[in-house]
Amino acid sequence: MTGAPRPPARRKLRIPALVAGAILAVTVAALGWLTVGDTNGCAVDAPSVFSPTYHISSASMAPVIQEGDWLWAERRYYCTHEPQRGDLAIFSMPKTPQAIFVKRIVGLPGDRVQVKQAELYINGEPIARDWVESTIHTDASGESRQLTRFMETFPDHDRYAVEVADVDAPAENTEEITVPAGQYFVLGDNRDQSLDSRMSDFGLVPRGFIADRPMLVPWSSDLGRIGTRLGASP
Repeated sequence: MTGAPRPPARRKLRIPALVAGAILAVTVAALGWLTVGDTNGCAVDAPSVFSPTYHISSASMAPVIQEGDWLWAERRYYCTHEPQRGDLAIFSMPKTPQAIFVKRIVGLPGDRVQVKQAELYINGEPIARDWVESTIHTDASGESRQLTRFMETFPDHDRYAVEVADVDAPAENTEEITVPAGQYFVLGDNRDQSLDSRMSDFGLVPRGFIADRPMLVPWSSDLGRIGTRLGASP
């Protein structure tokens, strides 16, 4: 007899899909379990909304942190460590106590912070940055725009990537702000797509509301990002 189908070969083709499905199910279950437990922040008045893992639902921190990433965080790291310029931080805000934000700390108490033509200035001095690339992106509406990527570097800190679309946008040209005691100025790395301390309706972050430090991407909708360590130079 010739030309007969071989069912075992068909079954073998299903094995990788079954294994991948099992891994996904276990990972999702583990991430769900890890969000249960200690939720306290650093200050007594900080809302209890914190967790060892976080799911990212916006692109405000791209390209370092992508929409669809899960983050593994070091819980209450900032309860015992002072935030430094360039640090990634997870925090809540008094105005929106049930919301969690991930941003980059750029201004410490006493610092004078300003953005001019998308360039960050601290105490009157520009923060070092290097051009990486400029590309044309088309959004879901079909509108094209240029996106420029820079590597920004604070002294004694790892380099990190920031993206800018419109250097003439109001958010890329701000008044100088002096950060008061007990407050911190934060920015998103995706500068044109971030709600952060440049906007008055967001404001500065109180020290006691800064809690966790992002460390790792244990899972992502982009499978190539699984295992990405955060805070290191790309």
